[in-house]
Amino acid sequence: MVRRAIPADVDQRVRQAAGNRCGHCLSPQHLVMARLEIAHIIPLARGGSDDEPNLWLACPICNGHKSDKIEAVDPETGQIVKLFNPRA
Repeated sequence: MVRRAIPADVDQRVRQAAGNRCGHCLSPQHLVMARLEIAHIIPLARGGSDDEPNLWLACPICNGHKSDKIEAVDPETGQIVKLFNPRA
């Protein structure tokens, strides 16, 4: 799997659409000690693409925790559910 660079214009649009906030914890860029990362909602390792609708911002901590996950166990129901889509 080859990771390609996200074009600058796509990067800028994703950052603007996300309001320069992490899509998971909602931390704004000015409070995060590192640059927010362009993250894949559906990871490339799980069949996701570099298409703009599959990209969103994430802080390094949230992005690292999410990793290649697309689902998790709901702590209230114990059922496996899809992870939150910050674009939805």
